[in-house]
Amino acid sequence: MEYLTRIYMYGGVSVKDVESSKFIKAYAEHLKRGDKFKEPSWVDIVKTGFTKELSPYDRDWYYIRAASILRRLYIRPFTGVGGFKKIYSKKNKIRVKPSHYNKGSGKIPRSILHQLEKIGIVKKTKKGTRKVTSLGRKEMDAIALKIHKDTQPKKKEEIDEIDELNEIIEETKETKEEEKEEEKEN
Repeated sequence: MEYLTRIYMYGGVSVKDVESSKFIKAYAEHLKRGDKFKEPSWVDIVKTGFTKELSPYDRDWYYIRAASILRRLYIRPFTGVGGFKKIYSKKNKIRVKPSHYNKGSGKIPRSILHQLEKIGIVKKTKKGTRKVTSLGRKEMDAIALKIHKDTQPKKKEEIDEIDELNEIIEETKETKEEEKEEEKEN
């Protein structure tokens, strides 16, 4: 944990500075690798909402949903289970009938938020809504910094080295082609 706090202090990058899909994938992997966050036994048979017919195909969907919920809480704190039901809602299109708006499942975000509270990443407010704790913010910002460093453009020195290597490769290709042409002429 000391490593994460050191990065947070010197990084200056937050979750808002990183592309959402990359952060969600990275944080889902982080949750999956950890020992504290476990998926419930009903994960493989549950639907994510009234409008769905089947459970998700991806085996890691629970971790991805947890990372998505946590990112939403980081950006917009004081959101409750009802807010997440609206966020993950969908129109229910039933063949010929007019489509209707249906909310998402409430059990999934509730169970995710309970687990995140036990870990200490999220805490409940007096009004019953949730917000990310300082420990959770540090952890999320550390992962965002790691992603930011991986996606940043390379330094000019590294680009120059790559250009030199490309020139060497082109020169060797040209010399090989010239040697082949000489062999054909002989």
